[in-house]
Amino acid sequence: MPMRWIAVSLFLLCAGCAPVVVGTGATGVYKSASDERTFGNQVDDATLTARVKTALAECREVPTFSVDVDTIEGVVTLTGIVDNEGVVRNVEAVVRKVSGVKGVNNLLQLGTTSIGQALDDKVVGIKVKSELIASPDVDALHIDVDVNNGVVTLTGVLKSAAMRDEAVRLADRLVGVKRVVDNLVVR
Repeated sequence: MPMRWIAVSLFLLCAGCAPVVVGTGATGVYKSASDERTFGNQVDDATLTARVKTALAECREVPTFSVDVDTIEGVVTLTGIVDNEGVVRNVEAVVRKVSGVKGVNNLLQLGTTSIGQALDDKVVGIKVKSELIASPDVDALHIDVDVNNGVVTLTGVLKSAAMRDEAVRLADRLVGVKRVVDNLVVR
């Protein structure tokens, strides 16, 4: 077994993924049932995301833990922080070769992140998600929140432009948010 797979396996084991997977089961069922995409499209997107993550994990030139992958209707969105333009190009090239990818929205940022910044980003992400959940005007279960160096990326499928605008407004007003990237689709 390649050393990279051992590292990934140990990380997932140590990160406590099992309770998260079990604990989010009911949420996943609700999210799936109320998503604006068909169930088939949701499965296709989840499968494509898994294939993209596998392809990235198998590529030695890509820092697997630095790249987050989200897929909506075959369009893959990449977020995260990498250290040089060559890595950005390598990641995108790997993703484009995966069967079923219709497009790539490459939002990778160049730079580094300190442990303190990573913790700040986690806190900002929790604050954004909490604001979205607390709002009666936003269907927060359909919004994925990623934060990298204070840049918040909102990804998901919503029922209305008003809901999308409110989600962006709520995220943008929070302390610690430098910018909001709207990657929300209205269906």
